[in-house]
Amino acid sequence: MLEGALDSSRAVFAHMPSGFSPFTKRVYEALEASEEGPSSGLARQLAHLACHAENIANLIQAAQSESLVLDRWWWSTLAYGWYGGSVEQSGLSEISFRELIRTIWDPIKPSIVFVFLKPHQLDMNNSYGVELGYQELISSYGDTALRVPALGVGETHDFIVKELLRRDIAMMV
Repeated sequence: MLEGALDSSRAVFAHMPSGFSPFTKRVYEALEASEEGPSSGLARQLAHLACHAENIANLIQAAQSESLVLDRWWWSTLAYGWYGGSVEQSGLSEISFRELIRTIWDPIKPSIVFVFLKPHQLDMNNSYGVELGYQELISSYGDTALRVPALGVGETHDFIVKELLRRDIAMMV
């Protein structure tokens, strides 16, 4: 719905980590397939970060020339990987994990991050720790982060569009 509302000549939409390349789309498909995905939480998050690194140049270019709309940002890597517990169990320190993420994502600064704490579909990887991670990130990013209330599909779309217009950060069709 958002793609239909925004001026498509001035916006690039990307889902991370599937991104733009055939390689990252295949990796993401393997990560999401339970029988093909890695059993190690650290391996899963490193694969996500490899996809992010593969796409970052295109994302930077889109952010500099147009509006970039990302479905997932590095916050999901931290929320699921660290706060969800899978990376911490591997022995990698939180500081090292955050540094890996920062190294890849530092060039992109968001105008706004919409955070959905209520998933619209069942997510077997979602846990109490993941939600706590998102809440901590929301609180540490001030006005840049906006919690999206649990609404219906149309109401959620209206909420997001109104906020984009209020902040004057999107061109609507």
